[in-house]
Parts: sequence; C-alpha cells; structure tokens
Amino acid sequence: MNKDTVTLELYRPHDGQKIIHKSNARHRIIAAGRRFGKTQLAANEMVKFVWENPKEIGWWVAPTYAQSKIGFDLIRRYFNKIIAKVRTQDKEIEFKYGGGLIRFRSADEPDNLRGYGMKFLVVDEARYISDEAWYEVLRPALADKQGRLLAISTPKGKHNWFYKVFQAPSKDYQGFQMPTHLNPYVPDDELKELEETLPERVYRQEILAEFIDDAGGVFRGVANILQEYDLPVAPQGRVYMGVDLARYEDFTVIIAVDETGKVVFFDRFNQLKWDFQKERIIAAAKMMNPVRIVMDSTGIGDPIVEELRSYVPNIVGVKLNNSSKEMIINKLAIKIENREIIIPVSLTDLRKELEIYEYQLSPSGKLRMAAPKGFHDDCVMAMALAVSEMDYKGQVVMDRPSYKREWGWW
Repeated sequence: MNKDTVTLELYRPHDGQKIIHKSNARHRIIAAGRRFGKTQLAANEMVKFVWENPKEIGWWVAPTYAQSKIGFDLIRRYFNKIIAKVRTQDKEIEFKYGGGLIRFRSADEPDNLRGYGMKFLVVDEARYISDEAWYEVLRPALADKQGRLLAISTPKGKHNWFYKVFQAPSKDYQGFQMPTHLNPYVPDDELKELEETLPERVYRQEILAEFIDDAGGVFRGVANILQEYDLPVAPQGRVYMGVDLARYEDFTVIIAVDETGKVVFFDRFNQLKWDFQKERIIAAAKMMNPVRIVMDSTGIGDPIVEELRSYVPNIVGVKLNNSSKEMIINKLAIKIENREIIIPVSLTDLRKELEIYEYQLSPSGKLRMAAPKGFHDDCVMAMALAVSEMDYKGQVVMDRPSYKREWGWW
C-alpha cells in the first residue's frame, strides 16, 4: 500500500477552529480560552503538514519537557494507524508512507534548539516561552526556510513576546482571540458558573482570552519588591525560615526572611540524600540563629520535623491541605502586593516561580492556585511557609547559646 491509496483522517473542527485553519497568514497567533480546543487544532495541523511534506520536519516546542509530552501523547494516540515509529526517549514520531517526522522539544534550554531551520513550528503554551527563546532562537530558525508559525496559548499579561506578535502590525502575522464559548462542546451552564464564581480578572483572561496584566497571576507586583543586594545578609529582628522538602525531581528550598520582610538567606538543591539535606537545614538555621523554622510536615515530612527538633528546637510542622495551602499563599500574595516583602534581584528562580504561579481551572471547573504543569513551585512554598510565621510573637530561644554567628557559608 502506498501513500496515494491512504486517506489522512483529520478531526472535524468546530466553527472557531475553522476560522484559524482557513487563514493564509504565515504566522498565526492564537490566544484562546480554556477548553477552546487549541491543542487539538495544532496537533491536526502538524500531522497534516508532515503528511504533505514528508521531507520536512515538523517542530513542536513547549516551555518544558512535561508540556511537550502533552502534544506528543495526543498525536501518538489519535494518529497511531499512520505512525511508523515512536521514539519515546528522543520525543520523535515518524509516519508511514513517506517518512514525515515530528520532533517535540522543550524551550527551557534554548541553546539546544540553535542551528535548526524550521519549515513549520508549533509553539505550545507560548505565554511561558521566554523572550530569549523566541527572539534569539525560534524566530531566527524560521528565517532561512521562510517557515510558518502556529503559536497557541491562553494569554498572560502584555509584557512578553506572545502579546507583541499577537499585536504585530504585519501581513505575515494574524492574531486570533478565541474565547472558550466558541467551543460548542462546553455547556452553557458551565460557562455561566465560571463567570459567577471566578474572580473577574481570572475569568477575562482564562475564559474570554483577554490580555490583562497580572490577570491570572496569584502574586501581583513582584517587580516592585526587587532590590539589589547579596545574600546572606544580617537580619533585623526575628528570623522566619521556610523549608520545602524535595520530592522526586523537585528541589529542597530554604528561605529566611527577617521581621521587616526582607529575604536574608536562600538555598536550593536537589538529588541529595536526607542526611546531607538535614545538615544544610541545620547549618542554615545556625547561621540565622535565633530562628523560627516552618516546614511542610505532610506525609514524610512529619517524622523529619521530629528528627530536626533535637537539633533546632524552634521548628513548626505545617500539614498542608487545600485550605491551609490557600491560606498561606494568600498571605504571601497580600504582603507582596502591599510591598511588605523584599527579595534580591539575583534570586531569579524565586522571582520566576512567583511570576508564573497562577490560578488554574481544574477539570471540574474549580479554581486552584498552582505552578503551571512542568514548572516548580518549591521556592513559592518555602517563601509562603516563612511568611506564614511572620506574625508569631512567642519566645524564640537560641538553640546553641555559645554559637557565634558568622556571615558566610558553613
């Protein structure tokens, strides 16, 4: 059987998706509400491209490895009848009847994408792709082959490349604003409930697909609390230290703030055995001595808190559930918006996590606060735990009365 005798079976797009498919613009920028069907749209366009251009490579780029896997799994599942090879480790799909190829990549390390010419590029969750990755790597990769772009995302503010190309005054670019209600398969009563229960700014961004500064972000005004200084610094008054323990591929993060709200200590590490993690937590506590430590004691954290208490007595275990997590995150958000927190410009990991931490809609339509899929929230949680104790006025004793504080690494 050859390709001429095989019919490529694509999906049946709804009217909103048809508008995008019919566009002849070289670069199409889709700002879509949740559940509009943007990933499904992009997957079908990508398969159609490699089917019609078997000597070319289709590129699917997402912010992280985990997010690129969403497109990879979707295409592998729905087009399995015409797939010749699936290279799971390399994240590549090769098709029968001509050998068309799709490569799935992440943009978290943009340099890994340099040197490629791209004829057709899908940028998934474009709002999380950095300006550096777009301007220095992805856009130049489309130049030599006059490649085409399909960028899909829910909007997120106006200070990013996705908004700029959406607004680009050029015949090569066409922006599409596609609210959720254009998908006829989302029930009207669901949309009505979302409108009534979501914060207005979240509804406008996540459902109406509007570009609104800080709309979907939990922490507003992060740029206003940045200052130039180096860590560690001598604290003023009491010190509150939050510790978020690593699980699997995550990071253990230690953050200390003084009673003025200034971050005075930061440490972040992963893939260390517990004995080594314990030593770093104890050393950090001694450096900030006297200090009150707050640690997530959910699950495996409970016995760890008890073990640490023999070394640092001023330690509090917090069992995090949906309610308690929301409470400490909201407290941190209020303090950031009121400029009661100060963080050094150099803490890029902390700043990035704060800026992308967002309101999300669960499949059941419930609002929750979390990092985007594929991103970490360890810094956010450590910071929230530390700030949660800032109003504590009880006694904090020296755990080692003879200890002399030294400002430097242990």
